Amino acid sequence: MRATTAADLFAAPRFRAGVQMIEDDDGLTLDYREQSCSVETDGQGALKAFVDSLRRGDTSIPELKRRHPELAPEIDGLIEEFDRLGLLTESAFAEPKGCLSGVEFYHRLRKFAADTVEANSKSRLYQGLCDRTLPRSALIGYALEYFYIVREAPGLIAPALAHAGPVKVQKLLQGFLASELNHDDMLRQSLQAVSIRTDNLEHLVPLPATFALCASLGVYARQHPLSFKSLLFLFEQPSASFHIELANYCRETRIPEGFWRPIVRHASINDEFDHDDISLSLLAEIESVSPEEQMTVKKHLMLAIETMVLQENQILDHYGKQSIVKPRIFA
Repeated sequence: MRATTAADLFAAPRFRAGVQMIEDDDGLTLDYREQSCSVETDGQGALKAFVDSLRRGDTSIPELKRRHPELAPEIDGLIEEFDRLGLLTESAFAEPKGCLSGVEFYHRLRKFAADTVEANSKSRLYQGLCDRTLPRSALIGYALEYFYIVREAPGLIAPALAHAGPVKVQKLLQGFLASELNHDDMLRQSLQAVSIRTDNLEHLVPLPATFALCASLGVYARQHPLSFKSLLFLFEQPSASFHIELANYCRETRIPEGFWRPIVRHASINDEFDHDDISLSLLAEIESVSPEEQMTVKKHLMLAIETMVLQENQILDHYGKQSIVKPRIFA
C-alpha cells in the first residue's frame, strides 16, 4: 500500500491561527503552543515566501509547487512534517462542503474506507488462504496477534467512557465494553489446539504494527472521541469470506478444528452484538461534524488502514519464516 502523501492530507493547507514565524541566520523557526519547529535552507527568501503562502492558505498543493519552484521537491515533505506537528489546518474544503450529520458522515466514511482499501491494498494473508500458500506458522502468528488485540480491547475502550456525553452514548459504550470482556479466553482455546502455551501469554509482546493499532485506538478513546467512534467499525466489521477461507484452509491442511472454530465463533459473536454498526450507533448521536473534523478522522482512518496492511506484512515476515511458532515472550 502506498504511503499517505500531502495531497491525501490537504486540498489547500494553511497554518493554524497562532503559529508564529521567527527568522534566524540559517532559516526559520515556527512557534505554536509552546513547541517549535526549525527549518533550515540555503534559499531563505524562497522559504519565507512559501511560509507566507501557508499563512494565507486557500492555495492548492500543485499551485504551491508552481508558485515556489525552488522548494517544489521538498513541499510534500514539509507539509507532512508541519501536519505531524499540528501546525496546519484546511482552508479550502473539497465537496462535500460544510457540516454533515453523524449518520451521513458514517456512510461517507465507510465508502471512503472501502475505496481506500480497494485502490491501495491487497491482503496477502487472505490471498494466501485462498491459494493455500499461507505458511501454517503465519496463520498461528495471526491468531497470536489477534489474541493480543482481543485481550487489550476492554482497556482500550474504557477511556472513552470519560467523554461519553449523553446517557444514551454512555449506555452504548458500556454495553460495547461489557460485550468485549473475557473474549481472550476463547482465543486461548484456539492457541492451545495448536500446542501454544497459554499460561504465560500475559507476557506476550505484540508485533510493532499490532501495538501501534492498539495504542492509537486507546489514544483516540482518551483524546479524540470522534476518531475513536468513527474507527471502531474497522476493528469490528465482519469478514465472512475470510473466515470461510480460514475454515477451508484448516480442513485441507489438517489444522485442528479446535484452532479455527473459536476464531470463527468470536467473529459470529461480533455479528450477534451488531458490532459492525457500533460506529453508526455512536455517530448517530452526533448532530454535526465539521469539515475540519471530517478531515482529521479521514487522516486517522487512512493511517489505521495503512497500519493494518503493515501488520499483515509483519505477521508474514516474522511468523511465516518459523518452522515452529515461538510467541514473542521475553520475560
